[in-house]
Amino acid sequence: MTIALVLIVASALVGIATGYVFRIWALILIAPAIAVFSAIILRAYEFGMMAGVTVIAICLAVCQLAYFAAAYLLHARGVSANDEVDGEPGEGSQHKIRRQHK
Repeated sequence: MTIALVLIVASALVGIATGYVFRIWALILIAPAIAVFSAIILRAYEFGMMAGVTVIAICLAVCQLAYFAAAYLLHARGVSANDEVDGEPGEGSQHKIRRQHK
């Protein structure tokens, strides 16, 4: 049971690291790598078929949830509900457009 928890925590850490460094397309490469690595480790520790599939599915789900949580925390600071209310740039004009007072 300890090896299953280690694999799940490792998958979460990989998901967090991926969320901070790469875009979502990286999950296409990381998910099969996690599944294959987990399958090899679980087979070495003689997990059964159903237990192994369940742990692999949990590892993949935890990795993706950790990715989305990290990506959200990374990009949520710059998002504001007031940015697009009136269609005009906010105080910190991102497009470097000067305000014209008439």
